[in-house]
Amino acid sequence: MAVTRTVAPRRRAIWGTRHPRGFSRFAVTLALPLAVLTTACSGEEPAQAGPPDDYVCDIASGSAEEKLLRQVIRADSFETRIGNRVPDFVEKMTINLRGKPEGRVTLSVRQCEYLPKGAHADGQATIEYKWAPLTEAETGRDAEGTRSYKFDGATGKSNDVMTDLYVQCDLPGELNAQSKKVLLHADASFTVNLGQVKDHGTQDQQMSFVHNMTRRATEVLGCENKPLAKDPVVKPLPESTP
Repeated sequence: MAVTRTVAPRRRAIWGTRHPRGFSRFAVTLALPLAVLTTACSGEEPAQAGPPDDYVCDIASGSAEEKLLRQVIRADSFETRIGNRVPDFVEKMTINLRGKPEGRVTLSVRQCEYLPKGAHADGQATIEYKWAPLTEAETGRDAEGTRSYKFDGATGKSNDVMTDLYVQCDLPGELNAQSKKVLLHADASFTVNLGQVKDHGTQDQQMSFVHNMTRRATEVLGCENKPLAKDPVVKPLPESTP
């Protein structure tokens, strides 16, 4: 399966941050030119400390994430666009948490975008991250057909187009106390499913995919409580909307 990866140049995020409520989640945003991530062909690979720059969004061929994404977007191939390299993603999330107003949602860091390829390909899948009050998981949006989920260390909601995952992420050092007052919110949209027949199976697949990708975000952020460490058992809660 052919996968194209494009990654923002260092410290030049293609999306950056957005106001959490002021704009439509499907609004078109201006983007800086992308630089194609290439690997030098040489005899030796340089030693690299920490995860690769594309770790938060990259999907390996044959992985569980690839299988889930292909099912969700109904395409055998896709292009991956990465908004921020790992150091820049961590820096932005840290800055946003430091400046978070009490009881408010922070700016979003738009991180991963997946575009299906093919003659009938339309729409995309995106994931962005922000910090939210502890009450956000209970008071957030609930569109028609939304199903609720609960995992070890996280809760989530999913309908045919939107998937939200809320995670307790206890950061180390000076931000430890502040991080315990908020939730890491993975805010995903699947415009590829606009106009499609509503399918609970697809909602479950979206939730599994967002869970697995958000686990990577918690790893690079250094969440000491290691949320999402276990593979998800996706089972909607009984009170979810049928």
